[in-house]
This record gives sequence, structure tokens and C-alpha cells, in this order.
Amino acid sequence: MSPSEQMPLSEDEEITLRRVAHGQSDVAHLRVADLTRLRALALVAGTPHAPMLTNAGKARFDRLTKPAAVAEFNAQNELMATLGRLMARKPKG
Repeated sequence: MSPSEQMPLSEDEEITLRRVAHGQSDVAHLRVADLTRLRALALVAGTPHAPMLTNAGKARFDRLTKPAAVAEFNAQNELMATLGRLMARKPKG
């Protein structure tokens, strides 16, 4: 692992790295300071208008914390629970 892969990144830099990794790389929507640092760390390369991850950048992206998995959703159980709550209400009047 290269020293640039070990350097800590700010939260904003991690967000920018993720955006480049996911192809959200229109530089008009990316922080210039983040891109500059990521380029200096050799995590991002490519043209000024189309940044892309280097191999080191891909390895760093793979090590970033991933979003928590979405809890399993059972539509039938949710529907039955909602119907039960509605039927348990006392009618107005």
C-alpha cells in the first residue's frame, strides 16, 4: 500500500472520491480543493473535465465505509399491520 493510500482523507474528500468513482465527475459539481488534493495523492487522474480514479484511488474507494444495508422490507406484513391499525380505530360519529 502506497503512502498516498494511507493518508487520511477529510469527509469532503471521501465524498468527492465516491462521486468520481460513481461517475458523478462533472467538475462543475465537485469541490476543486478536494480534487486538487486527490490528484496530489495520485488517487484521481484523467482530464480536468473528466476525472477518474487511478488504481490507488480504486483501492482506496474499496476501503471506504459502505452505506448500511437497507433493512428487509416485507410489503405484505406492512400492509397487514396498516390494515389492522385502520380497522382498530373507532369510527367517528
